[in-house]
Amino acid sequence: MRTRIWIALVMLGAVVLAGCSSGGVMPASTTNATVSSVNSASTAPSTPPVGGFKHVVAFGDSLSDDGAYTLAAISVYAPPPFSVPFTGLPYPAGGQFTINGAPTGNWTDVLARDLGTSLSPNLIGYGTPAGVYYLSLGGPTPTPTYCVFSAPIASGFADCTNFAEGGAMVTNPVGIGHTSGALTVPVTAQVQSYLTQFGGTFNSNQLVTVLAGNNDIFTALGTVAVNEAGGMSNTEAVATAHATVQQAADDLAAQVKVITGKGGTYVLVFTLPDSAKTPFGRGLPYTGASPAVAPPAGYVCDPTLTLTPCFLLSNLVQVFNQRLLNDLQGQPVKVLDGYALVNQESANPAQFGFTNVTEPVCDIYGPVLSQLGNSSLFCNPDTLVGGLNPNTSLFADDVHPTPAGHQVIAGATLQAIHSFGWTP
Repeated sequence: MRTRIWIALVMLGAVVLAGCSSGGVMPASTTNATVSSVNSASTAPSTPPVGGFKHVVAFGDSLSDDGAYTLAAISVYAPPPFSVPFTGLPYPAGGQFTINGAPTGNWTDVLARDLGTSLSPNLIGYGTPAGVYYLSLGGPTPTPTYCVFSAPIASGFADCTNFAEGGAMVTNPVGIGHTSGALTVPVTAQVQSYLTQFGGTFNSNQLVTVLAGNNDIFTALGTVAVNEAGGMSNTEAVATAHATVQQAADDLAAQVKVITGKGGTYVLVFTLPDSAKTPFGRGLPYTGASPAVAPPAGYVCDPTLTLTPCFLLSNLVQVFNQRLLNDLQGQPVKVLDGYALVNQESANPAQFGFTNVTEPVCDIYGPVLSQLGNSSLFCNPDTLVGGLNPNTSLFADDVHPTPAGHQVIAGATLQAIHSFGWTP
């Protein structure tokens, strides 16, 4: 079952993007909803649930994934020469998109603990040449097994309500890394899977988090150069990308409405962080020369320069976020501004205890991770860059946070739901 994975999205890197220029700007909108306006107009409760939150239900992608691909990490690290036995979740050698084996993990896990509950993956699996296998208590099996490391659903105490999966898109089942084995169950299917397993309804003792769309944006970004090579003008290619991410935002908002329509009472939706602020975004080719070339040493991507791929990346995030906010205006949900949070971390890292917000702390191009897709999914304390402190670094790999970064997200989420009146 030894597998190679390409979840870190570098597949959309220099080769695909080298010809990409981004003359487009964010399309005009007749509605200018903001995080503040959505939260002010929200009809969601302003008091805590009776008895407090009993469960966290998470939908999304790798930023919220707390171990859906643990089986892939076990297949790499359990055999020699690593010989790291699997004794339960979380697996210390890999399985989450961060530095595995740290005292804290994904923000969803941290948040659940802060709320006095727990959280585990709903489904753990990965594809192999022999087919997709899933993790069960008896080992790998070709049959999907849900809630393996949880109390039974019928007990009312099941914590297997993290449906997020790395690489997942909003509606497209073929997400990032799917052809390499990642399940990439899209958000639409995640929500339906919850409803199928948990009686068709949500309840008022659940905090439901929705953080998705990143992979739709990365995919749309990669298609700009492809469409230009196919004969589209730059304007047409960028307009197509805009339409793609707007549709993804509409589709995500539709799933949020499914959640609230099925009894979701405390629903928190996140705007997407600006991916141009990540090491991936900072390392995109720049188009200061013709043809486009890789950035010179020391270059930092400036998303305000309109002839750079990172401008388009930042622009697509803003287009997605604006459309999502417009769609959520007047809905019974609350929004956390993930876009503003990452901008604050980048502009004032010391405020969050960071000294490094530009370099990945995992050695993604080193002897181990370079063979495993350059992803923090397989990162642990034995695969770090020497001289970089994971406790004061924001990024584990090109796009995913360190445990310290996840702590910031969890803290901001806890603070936000408190400000909404959802906690005492």
